[in-house]
Amino acid sequence: MNPLLDAALGYAARGIPVYPVHWPRPTSGGANLGCSCPRGRCCDRPAKHPLVWHGVKDASTSPAQLERWWRRWPDANVGLATGIVFDALDIDGPAGLAALRRLARTASLRLPGPLVATGGGGWHHWYAPTGRGNRPPRGLAHVDWRGFGGTVLAPPSRHIAGGAYRWLRGLDQAPLPEVPAALRALLEPRQPPASPTLPSRPAQLGHPYARQALAGELAILHQARPRARNRTLNRCAFKVYRYVAGGLLDEQQVTTALTLVARSLGLGAAEVRRTLASARSAALAFPRGLPPAPQQERTQ
Repeated sequence: MNPLLDAALGYAARGIPVYPVHWPRPTSGGANLGCSCPRGRCCDRPAKHPLVWHGVKDASTSPAQLERWWRRWPDANVGLATGIVFDALDIDGPAGLAALRRLARTASLRLPGPLVATGGGGWHHWYAPTGRGNRPPRGLAHVDWRGFGGTVLAPPSRHIAGGAYRWLRGLDQAPLPEVPAALRALLEPRQPPASPTLPSRPAQLGHPYARQALAGELAILHQARPRARNRTLNRCAFKVYRYVAGGLLDEQQVTTALTLVARSLGLGAAEVRRTLASARSAALAFPRGLPPAPQQERTQ
């Protein structure tokens, strides 16, 4: 029995793409921990960088693939792709916790969902996916948001400091909550004040309307039947790339998100690239923007 493989299979069963990560191992004297990579104690990301060539883009939910990886690297840490099944608020030690507590006092912020202690003195709060990418919440020092294209280590991975990642509130103890409004506001990019005289709704990169549409299409793709996965990928990608053409979503972020889900379903890398390229090319001729503003909004 390998608890790391068992954990990886458990996450994959929930639909979370998994990939193997380097682990901490003692140096020749046994007293100091070094990274399992060839750089050892000189590694600048010890026990946190991927063992697979494309990193999180190779993450998979296939039990057979996970078993192959952990047979090859039985001590590998467990890396998870964020932004598909969950997002994570990454709190870096006491300074990050203090910043979060200050926000909690002013905004009555509650953090009821799954919670991981990182093994290095930090914490990961898990939330339902938001459609956002990776960004630090405004005004919160030593705190980061892990969304599309992001990754976190998960229990029972081991930290280079010697501790293990562990659940303080597990996935079976607490459902994934929606992001509280006070925290969500800090994740929004700053926008210049809109002129009240403008009747139109200009494109805004990363607009919540388009992010919600992206999250919805990813959910549809994630549920695709095996024989329909490529067709579903093409259909979902076409719809989402229309928002890219309309200036509402970032193309690289969209491609990364679609690739992660498609690869986790077992589609090959070359097949995914071809399908996304075809969908993108078709969608560029049909850009999609924001829907018309409600009458009340236009007349204010």
